[in-house]
Amino acid sequence: MFTPTPMYHVGISLLSEDLTQAGLLLARFGYFAPAHLQEETEGLPETPQQPYADSFESARSHLLRILDFLGVEPDTGESVPEQAPTLAQLQSLETWLADTWQQCSACAESARHYAEKLSDIRNLERLLHRYQHLDLDLGLLRRDYRFLHILTGTIPQENRTRLREAIAMIGYTLTEISHYQGLLHVVIAGLKEKEQSLATVLKAADFHSLELPEEFSGHPSKVARHLKEQEQKILQEQRHLQTEIQKKAGEYKERLNQATQTLLAASGLSQFGPSLRSRGGLAHIAGWVPARQIDALKASLTQGLSGPVIVEHRQPETQEQHQVPSCVQHARWLQPFSALVRNFGVPRYTEVDPTWFFAISFVTMFGMMFGDLGHGAIIFLAPWLIPGKLRKIRPVMMAAGVSSMLFGLLYGSVFGYEHLIPALWLPPLSNPVLMLKVAFFWGVGFILLASVLTIRNNLVENRFAKAFYDSQGIAGLLLYLSILIGGWQWLERGSIGLLDRALFFLSLATVLGYKWKEQQAPPGERLLVVVIEGFETFMNYISNTLSFLRVAAFGLNHVALAIAVFALADMLGTTGHWITVVLGNLFILVLEGAIVVIQVLRLEYYEGFSRFFRGDGHAFRPMRLSASDLLNTKT
Repeated sequence: MFTPTPMYHVGISLLSEDLTQAGLLLARFGYFAPAHLQEETEGLPETPQQPYADSFESARSHLLRILDFLGVEPDTGESVPEQAPTLAQLQSLETWLADTWQQCSACAESARHYAEKLSDIRNLERLLHRYQHLDLDLGLLRRDYRFLHILTGTIPQENRTRLREAIAMIGYTLTEISHYQGLLHVVIAGLKEKEQSLATVLKAADFHSLELPEEFSGHPSKVARHLKEQEQKILQEQRHLQTEIQKKAGEYKERLNQATQTLLAASGLSQFGPSLRSRGGLAHIAGWVPARQIDALKASLTQGLSGPVIVEHRQPETQEQHQVPSCVQHARWLQPFSALVRNFGVPRYTEVDPTWFFAISFVTMFGMMFGDLGHGAIIFLAPWLIPGKLRKIRPVMMAAGVSSMLFGLLYGSVFGYEHLIPALWLPPLSNPVLMLKVAFFWGVGFILLASVLTIRNNLVENRFAKAFYDSQGIAGLLLYLSILIGGWQWLERGSIGLLDRALFFLSLATVLGYKWKEQQAPPGERLLVVVIEGFETFMNYISNTLSFLRVAAFGLNHVALAIAVFALADMLGTTGHWITVVLGNLFILVLEGAIVVIQVLRLEYYEGFSRFFRGDGHAFRPMRLSASDLLNTKT
């Protein structure tokens, strides 16, 4: 519940001929995660799954391309075969899929060819639109005359008058065809003997020449009819091709469904990776299995394999603790909180899983900072009313809404009104000092619990020196307590007791001594580093504790924002008053609610997780029969 599930390292010895079936059984079992072989591999030099895996990947690649081209959605609800395909069966399927793809690829090439031709024709139609009002043979604009020089192109509209006047001086005329997005499409004509002079003028006018396509021969209306005929012909050919593709999809659908199930049954062996080695007719597989599933694993392999199988298991050894995957399982309502924890990292196998700690503290702090019965009710109902991704975080929003409502009852606040219901505790602004004290002691408890969890994690990992003497260990915890006690005594009495001073200096000396021993540097550099780290430890405890005062600050801020909204509303008439109240509450709900979530996450991650949660573990990813993985689709 508070730590990852206990795991066993499992070694499976079996006949090589049973490997394909073993892959299917282990994937169907769903609790076996392959691991690198711990034993020496000199005695097991072979990788028997390679030809099978190569054939599987080739067949899978062809299947994906065929399904994508034909638009076929395989029926993944069909039952997976009880027997995994042999290498010969898999190669036969690979051959059929390759042949089928060859047929489909010919259709795909035709479809690409038609699409390109259609795109070219439509581009020509768009270009022809610029010349549609010309009453002449467009081929005349493309022809090379002996004495006549004709150019078509574009210029900026603001250069039209100057260019017309300039080319008129050298015997050229300018005819406007169309304009588009600040550019003027023109035809310029004149005697060839003035071509050199024209070039200089056109360059100054930012003229860009356009070549008319060969298809533009004849009157614009004639060219348009010809292009339209070509377009209709291609569209008809596309329809015929699409009919053929649909026919193939219907013809191949059943066989493709079978191929999908066959590849799903074959996918197990391809998931073994470096966990599988063999020699001759013997093979060995290594992996991790939850301790409670060992008996079920043995029963599944013994009953499902035709040949003999030996399953050995042991607890993880100390030196391989970092290799053990973390199998963290939670109830459905707790999974969204677990996802937020995974944003920081995955717990090590020996670490405390902080999900419960996170869920309780996150919900509590949100309510303390955003306590309002009305706003909390909206947060509680929002994921039920709004579809989409909010459904995935429904438990988080519901829990946050309930916490906000509970603290709203304690504060006596409903949509910012503090006179509609009596406060079960006190309105925040009536005693802000008490609110700050509560937040301070909440932060102290939070840091103390985080420190205890840090000590526990170090003890479990046999890091005894760090657990006892480090700034995050017992010595650091005593230093923090001495700072708290000393601060309290100073405020209450004006002096610090001898026992507390002794505890402070003793714990500080222990922490500094440990840091001195840990440093590998010359004495001068070591002394500098130890002094800086010791000062940093002292300041971190103070600043981290004071950081929790924001819990009270946002609780007070929530009330202050509501007062500001009501003050503004009271300056308006009845209609304006209620519009302002509604919009103001919406503003508070959305903007302040989002800020509070960010602040709570900051406190969780930086003041909590950074102390005790390394988060550098790796998740337990067992072999499984997954159509979504096989077909590269999202679950």
